[in-house]
Amino acid sequence: MRTLDGIRVLEIGQYIAAPYCAMMLADLGAEVIKVEKPAGGDPRRNYDPLRRSETGSMSGGFLSYNRNKKSVTLDLSDPGDRRRYRALAATADVIVENLRPGAVDRLGLGYETLKSDNERLIYCAISGYGRLPSHRGPYSQRPAFDTAIQAIGGLMAVTGEPDGPPLPTVTGFADVFTAILATVGVLSALQGRERSGVGTFVDQSMYDAVASLLERELMLWDFTKEHRRRGVDRYAPLGALRAQDGYVALILPTQEMWRRLCVAIERPDLLADPHLHTVVQRAENFASRIRPEAEKWTAARTRREIVEHFAAHGLPAGECQTIDELYQCAHLAARRMFLDIDDPHAGLRRMIRTPILTDVYEGPRADSAPQLGADNYLLDDILDTLPGQFVQDLCG
Repeated sequence: MRTLDGIRVLEIGQYIAAPYCAMMLADLGAEVIKVEKPAGGDPRRNYDPLRRSETGSMSGGFLSYNRNKKSVTLDLSDPGDRRRYRALAATADVIVENLRPGAVDRLGLGYETLKSDNERLIYCAISGYGRLPSHRGPYSQRPAFDTAIQAIGGLMAVTGEPDGPPLPTVTGFADVFTAILATVGVLSALQGRERSGVGTFVDQSMYDAVASLLERELMLWDFTKEHRRRGVDRYAPLGALRAQDGYVALILPTQEMWRRLCVAIERPDLLADPHLHTVVQRAENFASRIRPEAEKWTAARTRREIVEHFAAHGLPAGECQTIDELYQCAHLAARRMFLDIDDPHAGLRRMIRTPILTDVYEGPRADSAPQLGADNYLLDDILDTLPGQFVQDLCG
């Protein structure tokens, strides 16, 4: 048994944000039906890395965001398929959508129309800059992709080398973080529906999501009016220290943490350095004074030795792992954070799962992503469950 067993979700999305949100719901047990255009489907189906067999293909990028779903194809420019989609929506608990603003409304398939057929419907619209008419800003009609949102959302203002150009963080970060918040919105709306009996519109903006993540930087600006330099946090000394086999990272936000570091590296004399008395001084001088002195101790030891020694002194630190090390991490394996997915076209693949673990309910299934239109048979089966008069009225 899974927490969302019995919940039907329609996803009319592409690329990352809506697909990842819907995949999280699928991992929690929801039946997720991905609605795609017949010609090509979601563009990520054709992204590299791509593996082909005699009967089909599977993209790594598509598999990452579309596990455990079903796929049906509908051409929403066709009146008949628009009616089928509307009938399908009448049976859904949730719709997750990230088409360009106005696209579904121009097709006559927006929230207001679908709500008139299904008052319990929860409609989650993921967009770059927001969709609610009551909260419309000057950027509302802009298209959005991950890097553009990382830029306008302030992330690129604080990442990268201090004297270098702005740099994006992990590719897809803004999409995935937005999708997680959208999932929270859907789950809270489902809980609210249990009390009210009616659905709601969940308006999840990527810009809002990333801006909210910059809460600390916004607080610091409000308090100090200081511009933060990329790669430098004046109120939290942080950085990476060289080890025999790579690097270890740590942060020293308090006087006590600074004292523990000095003791751990056997340099209590640094506590008397007049250039390192305050948090701000230590942040400004981390690269020039703290790192060179600390690396006299860390460079002669392995990452594991350093991290365990620091932990024994009450100092949290972490090994800077490479991606292959992350892939093979024994701790993540013990946490069962990977799914072994056997895809008929891509073969056996190991994929990171969505990180929600409970003790009572089952974890996510290890089903692959669907081939385009593989579940079109569902359309007729679902239509047959609807009242005849509703279908007749819909078909006019």
